[in-house]
Amino acid sequence: MSIEETIQKAVQEAMQPLEEKLDKLTVHDDPYPRRLTVKEAAEILRVSENRVRELANYVEGFPSTRAEGEKSRIYIPRDRLYQWIENNHELIP
Repeated sequence: MSIEETIQKAVQEAMQPLEEKLDKLTVHDDPYPRRLTVKEAAEILRVSENRVRELANYVEGFPSTRAEGEKSRIYIPRDRLYQWIENNHELIP
């Protein structure tokens, strides 16, 4: 095996775990935007929009933010919602 082949093999072996980690971090083909509306979050959770508002207003740790200057508009970060679902599935009917 030549030195070039040895280097190429070493680089491939070093890159493989990094590529696997990147694949786990990347959400492929997700139809939802990174910042969800209440309606979009309700679709994902399969609950009513009112239930999403209740979660945002009363459940500690539910990932939501309010738009600057708009006290009634709620947004939910998509990736944080997915993580919240994994950790709190018992709160969803």
